Amino acid sequence: MKKHTVLYLLLIVLIIMNGFFLFNYIGRPDQNGPKASGDFIVTELKFNDQQLAQFKSLEAKHHNNMRAVGDAIKSLKDQLFSNITAASIDQQEIDNLIANIADKTITREHELFKRLRAIYNLSDDKQKEQFKSIIKKARRFDNQGPEHPNRPD
Repeated sequence: MKKHTVLYLLLIVLIIMNGFFLFNYIGRPDQNGPKASGDFIVTELKFNDQQLAQFKSLEAKHHNNMRAVGDAIKSLKDQLFSNITAASIDQQEIDNLIANIADKTITREHELFKRLRAIYNLSDDKQKEQFKSIIKKARRFDNQGPEHPNRPD
């Protein structure tokens, strides 16, 4: 039992993360999903026609990349969770599946960073300042806490 404690804890964390994701991404009717964030950025930064065309191209590529990574994660998690009810468990296979899920999660974070960096590079100087403000507010929202004036960001 002690050998598998870490595995069980990781499994519980993954299940909780999936539930949180499903609630936040699908379960809230007042949210429009990822497209709303793109519309928000275009509106806030007031992109011109050329920037808008580049932004749409960037968003389409990003959406395809994220869909592929998301599909891969879903497939790996399906494989992982199918082992819950298996008569016997190959610990190496479980560990490999969890490592692959972690690798895909890292890829997803890289894709998000590349998207945000591309939007920043697409912006003019005034828009870059506005974009920095948007990112700073979004980071504060994720932490669900007040801004700490004495702490450097």
